[in-house]
Amino acid sequence: MRPISGSNSNSLKCRLAGSVLCLLGLIPASVVAGAEDAPAAVKNVILMISDGCGYNTWDAASMYQGRWDAGAGKSTQIYDGPGWVKYACSTYPLNTSVAPTGSGVQDKNVIYDPVKAWDRQKGYAWLSETYTDSAAAATALSTGTKTYNNAINWSDQKQPLQPTMSEAAKAAGKSTGVVTSVQWSHATPAGLSNAHNADRDNYVEIANAMLSGGAMDVIMGCGNPDYDNNGVPVKKSKEYKYVGGPKTWKAIEAARATAGGTYQGFRPVSTKAEFEALASGPAPRRVVGTAQAATTLQQARRAAKTEEPGADTPRNANVPSLTTMVRGALNVLDDNPKGLFLLVEGGAVDWAAHSNHARRMIQEQVDFVAAVEAVAAWVEANSSWNETLLVVTSDHETGLIWGPQSDKIPFQPIVDQGPNRIPEMRFNSKTHSNSLLPVYAQGARSSLLSRLVTGDDPVRGPYVDNTGVARLLRHAAGGVPLEAGGSRSSP
Repeated sequence: MRPISGSNSNSLKCRLAGSVLCLLGLIPASVVAGAEDAPAAVKNVILMISDGCGYNTWDAASMYQGRWDAGAGKSTQIYDGPGWVKYACSTYPLNTSVAPTGSGVQDKNVIYDPVKAWDRQKGYAWLSETYTDSAAAATALSTGTKTYNNAINWSDQKQPLQPTMSEAAKAAGKSTGVVTSVQWSHATPAGLSNAHNADRDNYVEIANAMLSGGAMDVIMGCGNPDYDNNGVPVKKSKEYKYVGGPKTWKAIEAARATAGGTYQGFRPVSTKAEFEALASGPAPRRVVGTAQAATTLQQARRAAKTEEPGADTPRNANVPSLTTMVRGALNVLDDNPKGLFLLVEGGAVDWAAHSNHARRMIQEQVDFVAAVEAVAAWVEANSSWNETLLVVTSDHETGLIWGPQSDKIPFQPIVDQGPNRIPEMRFNSKTHSNSLLPVYAQGARSSLLSRLVTGDDPVRGPYVDNTGVARLLRHAAGGVPLEAGGSRSSP
């Protein structure tokens, strides 16, 4: 038996003392339980989201990488290893409206239902009609509250939902950041930041809120108006909305061109070399990084004419990888002795799935997995699993991906073709679905996911809800009591 040391020893002593006092009738049992539910905050809380990535997308990338155990029928990725906790996760929204309805009442038809989901005649249709979008999903993961599609931390009753995950972490004294492979004002990074907006498409408002709200220390992604999707400079028809409009962008670039210059307290970076320099050594206190690509790091570049392996166009050479951005973000944020909250999004997995582009989808997921490995390596080299919680999941499934004949054989498994070959699969949709997703957790408080189970699926097993994941994150980051089970509707 390992000796108990450090904070674990102190925690045990407190619980034992509380139990004795409870037995003596000097304090109520509820106080002892509350003390266990609200221990000191976890130092580092990291959430990684592969946007649009359902079970079969995770598996397809693992098969392509040769990280697939055919005998066991499961992947052998880092998050399948010892120490990781795994559950399924439901993601349904409050309703499928794209604007506030004013009611705040949960639409019962969209609540995940295993019977409806796995119906061999009507399952695909129900899953395709009741899904969340990335904005509502990010809001649920950030605030623990369900809302309508399109909302960025905004309620169905037209009120801001507070605090967001970044706002809560900042209130706990932590440094905060969001990193994505798509535009940094896009739905997922916006939802996990300090932004509040009734419409995810209000990019100018959202970008400026992220920059000026005081809650963010690192903002990284794409959306650079000076470059196209191939990393080629553009002179006309520039799109400034993702970076706060032309005035904001010109101020950001002016600060970047000045030695030690800042905009709203952020040191701007843009070139690949600037991102790489952030990954080690002394770092600025706050950074806004806009890679030299219009919408995505890689996914939206010129497409190849064939899906065959090795036939794709060369990758953009002037942008950092998602892994490089993550390493830079961690190097900036980890100077805070009170810790950090970081959101990392592989945002273009979803974009490729919307296009039913299997090869690009797998490429993006492989890049995301590399970022997960980089975060785990950072934890082991610079922190520890005793003081860090890492949660890896998705926001929704995109594409209704199943086997090659799944239009005729519902829910047919995808078929492994070996390393470096695209598995046999079929896209049954070009949009999202209400399918369950995997959620993986490692480190401090990860075992508490078991207390947030809301149902048992006949195929995926026990599942939590995305609002439950939010409660775990909030509990870890701020030391607030963990609420067990259920989901909250928009107030």
